[in-house]
Amino acid sequence: MRKILLLAAFAMVAATSFWQAAPAQAADDCVVTVGRVVPLTGPLLDMGRETPWLDHNKVDPINEAGGLQVGDQQCKIEFKIFDSKGTMAGSGEAATRAILDEKVDVVFAQGTPDTTNAPSDLCERYEVPCITSNTPVEAWLFGPDGKPKTYSYTYHFFFGVPDLVANHVGMIKSLPGGFNGKIGYLYPNDPDGVVFASLFDPTFKGEGWEPIDPGRFEQGIPDFSAIINKFKRGRVEVVTGVLAPPDLQNYLQQAAQAGFKPRMYIIDKATGYPEAMRALGEFGIDILSVNFWSPAYPGSSKFGGYSGQGLVDAYERANPDKYYSPPLAYTDASYDVLFDALQRAGTTDRAALLAALAETDLDTVVGRVKFGEQHYSVQPLGGAQWRVDEETNRWVKDNVYNAVYPDVEKTAEMRLYQQ
Repeated sequence: MRKILLLAAFAMVAATSFWQAAPAQAADDCVVTVGRVVPLTGPLLDMGRETPWLDHNKVDPINEAGGLQVGDQQCKIEFKIFDSKGTMAGSGEAATRAILDEKVDVVFAQGTPDTTNAPSDLCERYEVPCITSNTPVEAWLFGPDGKPKTYSYTYHFFFGVPDLVANHVGMIKSLPGGFNGKIGYLYPNDPDGVVFASLFDPTFKGEGWEPIDPGRFEQGIPDFSAIINKFKRGRVEVVTGVLAPPDLQNYLQQAAQAGFKPRMYIIDKATGYPEAMRALGEFGIDILSVNFWSPAYPGSSKFGGYSGQGLVDAYERANPDKYYSPPLAYTDASYDVLFDALQRAGTTDRAALLAALAETDLDTVVGRVKFGEQHYSVQPLGGAQWRVDEETNRWVKDNVYNAVYPDVEKTAEMRLYQQ
């Protein structure tokens, strides 16, 4: 791990080389304003916990060094935060205020379709450059009619569904000692649950595995005993699902009370964020999920010089009572994508900036970002397993499966669930 002083020194060196490379006009003549739509309240607030630390961490060194070198001028970077409230309506309202009231130059949006899709559509309508992340590519790309949208102003980067499926199947096949083929489903009757069930059920059956499916249950269900008993009768050894943190906590407590302990839990959604895992307590230890970002990812920041681990170290040193979460890295990368495009465009002209975004091929802390014809970049994906460090008592997300993307470092061996 890099020490914070070395990180700061590296950042200062990078600032000198990237931001003061040539004589420039005063930064007061050039200001680029980013409107960042992010959930600060509501059901997705875990995706906004690092706000605004990460914005200051990225923007302040640039402005203190005189601005970002863009052609023959140095441009100050401003950011304005707009709370999406974690809903489609809230994100649409936030993006509308950013575009029409504050007249921002660029919109960032992150955090499930509820926060990225409405801002993307609005940026297309009002012809404003937009960079989005933290939503599976297909959930951003395809409209309600099942057809891909055509984007002219929005660029997106995150993992794709085929990699999600491949990681799930690969992790299950890698279970130490194998398993009996009996898989229990925890897919609720919400958009995530319905989509995940439709993706994984035919895939698992195609592997010859036998699903024990209690059906789509309502989110917030207070009593999981019927589902747990069905798993026990079916001799389930692997449980998969996509649950919000309260539901996962409720289920795990009841499963423990009923004496049900499968060999593997592979659960998405609630398991992506350290704060949510800490709330689970001991029941969350050894749960697996897809790893949509951790310091195991390859890459580094062009505008700062740090690796993913360096970014995490800086955040957790500045916020000792908090944990990083994946959106920290994706927002850092969003700024890098913007800064890189501005420098290659050599101007803040909107058409030139959009043309530069289309040609992006950049190393970032979330891996290489390179947009294709449909304006998206597929980022790496691994398999994570949670544990508590015995020395620090902090939650740690190990990358235990990397067959789909070997460049994502494997940091530990997979373990059976609490056995």
